[in-house]
Amino acid sequence: MKYSQNKILWFACLIIVSFTFGCKKYLEESNLGSQTAETYYITPSGFEDLVKSNYPNLRFLFDNNTLYNFGTDIFSSYAVTDVVPLNSYNSSLNSSITDIDTYWKQLYYAIGTTNNTLYWATQVKGMDATTLNTRTGEAKALRAYYYYMLAETFGDVPLVLERATSASVSFTRTPEQQVYVQIIKDLTEAIAALPITTTDQGRVTKGFAQHLLAKVYLTRGYKTYGGGTADFTQAATLAENLITTGPYSLRPTFSSLFDPTVANFQINSEVIFSVQYSTNAATNPVYYLGKAQTTPIVGNNLHQNFLWETNPISVIGRSALYNKAIVTNAVPDPYFFTLFDKARDSRYQATVWNALIAQAAGTVNGKTFAVGDTVIYYPDVAFTAVQKAAKKYFVFNPDEYHSSPFSGLTRTYPQFKKFRELNLAYTDNSGTRDTYVFRLGETYLIAAEAYLQAGNLSKALQYYNAMRTRAAKTGINPGSGVAYATEMQASTLTLDDILDERARELTGEELRWFELKRTGKLLSRTLAFNDEAKATNALKSFHLLRPIPQSQIDLNRGASFPQNPGY
Repeated sequence: MKYSQNKILWFACLIIVSFTFGCKKYLEESNLGSQTAETYYITPSGFEDLVKSNYPNLRFLFDNNTLYNFGTDIFSSYAVTDVVPLNSYNSSLNSSITDIDTYWKQLYYAIGTTNNTLYWATQVKGMDATTLNTRTGEAKALRAYYYYMLAETFGDVPLVLERATSASVSFTRTPEQQVYVQIIKDLTEAIAALPITTTDQGRVTKGFAQHLLAKVYLTRGYKTYGGGTADFTQAATLAENLITTGPYSLRPTFSSLFDPTVANFQINSEVIFSVQYSTNAATNPVYYLGKAQTTPIVGNNLHQNFLWETNPISVIGRSALYNKAIVTNAVPDPYFFTLFDKARDSRYQATVWNALIAQAAGTVNGKTFAVGDTVIYYPDVAFTAVQKAAKKYFVFNPDEYHSSPFSGLTRTYPQFKKFRELNLAYTDNSGTRDTYVFRLGETYLIAAEAYLQAGNLSKALQYYNAMRTRAAKTGINPGSGVAYATEMQASTLTLDDILDERARELTGEELRWFELKRTGKLLSRTLAFNDEAKATNALKSFHLLRPIPQSQIDLNRGASFPQNPGY
């Protein structure tokens, strides 16, 4: 499916249209073949196209990291004077914020697509029963994921399980506990229906549902209505079964998951599910509510995240190597870089460039550079003033990441290379690499957290230390005579240790805000390590839920639809 042109649903007002725009016709269809839903989706080929239309919806949900990363412990705003509401939790964090509004709408649009799929699965004629069962499992697993995102973001949300055939302005909020019951039901049924493997790269498989169900039980275990130890034990069992029964296995090195110089590096034994893109730009548009956006987004933008803008530095300029930063998205804060044991952990060098190289000859702030010279260097251990003065390049010590001499009140920090693409033009939204959603490395950390919360420290350490072993540099530490992998092993474990390990292993992949919320650490860690949130000091317990979009409340005229407390 990676190289197929995904078709977009054209035939019905899906649930999101009912939620936000009444009967407004959001998709501009042209029925050139005189087909209708009733004649097309009942055929095997038509139904297969309908199933495929579920997958482009994921691109928009992973295209913008603001809701997942802003306002957390390891990410903040690019400009240190910014008061981004999602990061500072100030009074501007309200129900009219665009990112929250579009997130709600896209999730319900995606749910509408799954509901349509599940309806037409009961109507299609002449389809192989096994294939039909698999496609039904795909839709249920995706629907479960969308409701997990909604419940964790907003709490009580409308639970819509049927396709929309007419507009409605009368929805009520289903208690979060009931939403979780449905999520677990969908995932349990999906596990029974889905195949272990697929030859069609990018489809949902059994591993997707198993991994997500483990995370759902882990998340519910912390909640007042959850099962506590029973949920944690169930999460641990699910994660361990996925780890031990395959077909997945950890890659031998962390860097091999991200190094674009390795052929087919993204199709590997560790990836459980990824959002697909192609080298064929025509197949890569990012759709919002089923429609290409006004400003064309024709690819992934992951390679543009977690960077600072090097363009003002003439000898680096508009470099395809470092590319064009999206500085309105979240960026790593100084605390993030303190989490690595840079002497032993290979992930630091696999994640960032600690030296930036001249792409052209020239002079910057009185310093002259030739092509290939080091322009900026971020030492692992702070240089003294004398050492810095002896270098012809610019040196920034770890305590100097908070501001940049090149662009005013913005940050400087080691640029991310984890998501780089080779020889990509200096432009927006043109990436072709896939976005990892679930991989086995996270499954190990889910198992570690679940076992820790269930009271089984030895099992928790087993899975935690497996990730530490993989992360370690190869060979023997010459200073100690002990293998780096041995030195990386832990004998004690806390939730904070696991969150730190997730940051090192899964930065830019995990939905960090969700992880902090789940573990009850959002307030304490954000206020401790996010300098901008700390300065505002406005983060409160009610911020554990986002505000319901005002457009939803205003248009829901047929029933009471209360706002979340605090907004």
